[in-house]
Order: sequence, then structure tokens, then C-alpha cells
Amino acid sequence: MKKLILSLGFIILFTAIHAQTNRGDWMIGGNLRINTTESNNEFTFQPMAGYFFAKGFAAGAEFKLSFSKFGAEKSTALGAGPFARYYFNLNNSSFKPLIHSSFMMETVTTKQNGVKNSNTVSSLFIGGGAAYFINENVALEAIAGYNRSKYENVDSEGGFAFRLGFQVHLLGRELRTIKGY
Repeated sequence: MKKLILSLGFIILFTAIHAQTNRGDWMIGGNLRINTTESNNEFTFQPMAGYFFAKGFAAGAEFKLSFSKFGAEKSTALGAGPFARYYFNLNNSSFKPLIHSSFMMETVTTKQNGVKNSNTVSSLFIGGGAAYFINENVALEAIAGYNRSKYENVDSEGGFAFRLGFQVHLLGRELRTIKGY
């Protein structure tokens, strides 16, 4: 009897979770990066907000605030840019593969030995990953891809990037209820 009740509970849980990526929904979230070694430290906070224009397709804006210290060099970066992503729907599964691309313009200010410099950086990220919806509104996500950065007056550089983050999905029907229409 215990196994039957437990099995029914899992079935109800997995059929009740309908990870929402429908037209009219919103998503708000981001990722956090902390990297620390003996003489190097980096802290990056990258929030984002987007709107679902079609089922599975969202677009919006990402922002970036980063502080780092590499030896005697200290840097601060502030940036913003658009993103687009597409979620693949797997029969109302709480697991959704996704593809993500973004473009970011940043201003990086560096200070070393009392000398302060500013530089403009443009970055392009293209990657894929998955979101795991722990309930109808909250998803944990992992995305791996290629990031290409171009510093002003310096050759471009690129490489592998990995992001871990979360998203809160505000369902269109919930927002309409809050607004009263």
C-alpha cells in the first residue's frame, strides 16, 4: 500500500508540473560566478529578464556587474545587452533542453599601480544546455557554450564558457490575475 501511494504521488507530481514557456509568460533570474585562487579573485553577478514572444521562445536583456583582482590589478565591469533563447518541450516534462545566445557591451575599468584605464568590450555567447523546473515557476539551469570577446584596440579572444543559474517564470495567467484582468 505504501508503494502504491508513493507511486501515485510521483505520478501526480510529474503530471502536475507544467514548466511554463508559453507566449505571454515572463522570466526573471540570472547567474552568479565566484572564482577565487591564492592571488586572483573574481565575483560576477549577471541578472536577466525576458518575455516569451512565442511558445518556447524568449528574448530580453542581460546585465553584468563584475569585480576582479588579479595580483595587483583590480577591475570593475558593467555591461548590458540582448539575449534570445529557445526551450524544447519534452511532453510536459520538468526537464527542458534549451539554446541560448546573447550579445553584451561592457565598460571595463582597470586600476594597477595607481594608473586607471577604461576599455569597451563586446562579447558574443552561443550555447546550449537545459533547465530543470523544480516547480511550475522556478528552474535551475546549466548552459555551456562558446564566448567570443573583443576589447577595444585589442585582438579578439574566445573560449569555452559554462553558466549555472536559475530563472523564475511568471506565468501570463498569474500576471493577469495580479493586475485584475
